[in-house]
Amino acid sequence: MLVMLLITFSFFEIKAQEAKIISIINFTGSIDKYPIEMRLEINQKSDSVAGEYYYKKNGNTQKIMLEGMLKDGELNLQENTFNIANRKYETTGNFKLNYIDQISLNGTWRKSAKNTLYLTVKLAAKENLKAFNPSNYVFQYARNRAKLGYIPADAQYYFDLVSLKVFINKSMRWIFTDFEDVYTKEAEIILEDLNFDGYLDFKVPIYYPGLAKGDYSYRYFIYYPEKRGFIQNTQLNEMGVVFFDAVRKEAQTIDADGSGNEGTKYFRWQNEKMFLIKEERDYENDIYTHITSYKIENGKSVLVKTEKKK
Repeated sequence: MLVMLLITFSFFEIKAQEAKIISIINFTGSIDKYPIEMRLEINQKSDSVAGEYYYKKNGNTQKIMLEGMLKDGELNLQENTFNIANRKYETTGNFKLNYIDQISLNGTWRKSAKNTLYLTVKLAAKENLKAFNPSNYVFQYARNRAKLGYIPADAQYYFDLVSLKVFINKSMRWIFTDFEDVYTKEAEIILEDLNFDGYLDFKVPIYYPGLAKGDYSYRYFIYYPEKRGFIQNTQLNEMGVVFFDAVRKEAQTIDADGSGNEGTKYFRWQNEKMFLIKEERDYENDIYTHITSYKIENGKSVLVKTEKKK
């Protein structure tokens, strides 16, 4: 349910901690005359930045890795590309960009080789960062040390999440308390546009003690501008670990058993719900990828066709 600033909540708080905020921002634009798509993960506490970009003509399977720093509105990024011959990543270029009015990145890119030309870079954020400026928000966890006697070696790293408060300019705006049996490790919040409406939402990393595989997931909160608040999304919570593609406006889930049996499901939003549109599966000792396609019809995912490809 939507939780507003009408609740005082102090007697539960054993340990309050300000969360580290990572903002995932997507940009579209060009280097010189070459269109690109860029995705950046900005750590607000350390100003460190990691991400990737790709040239549209090459497709998103040829991504170039990025790392750098954002300081006083200036973003310096180093790109690293995998050298197949040398079997390692090598620095192949550098960006020097100005983050202008929380909307755009403008500046230059230059190849790492000496005496190369600077090329003009112009990028625009896909997200409406003026409506939701991450730098104005503070997320504060209240949590207790988890009592997990059945896994003593790991118990010290887990916490029961009791509440999550959201502050804007030092004024508490929302508080969330629906976290029964939710465990955290590091106090962290990830801001990302989960439903591709242009507004940043957020997700809370959670963990499952005692599991060696599939030991983490998220709690997802969607921002609704007409309500000026966040609502926890039950469907995404049940889906677990979900990956979001802002360019295609698709979400993905991946499963694998470690023996060659694995699959990817693709989803799209419609009427505030996620619908399955495609599934790709690979099986052990099978040279084919099995593809099932769906269409969204009358509020359901309806089978269109099945096929297999090498």
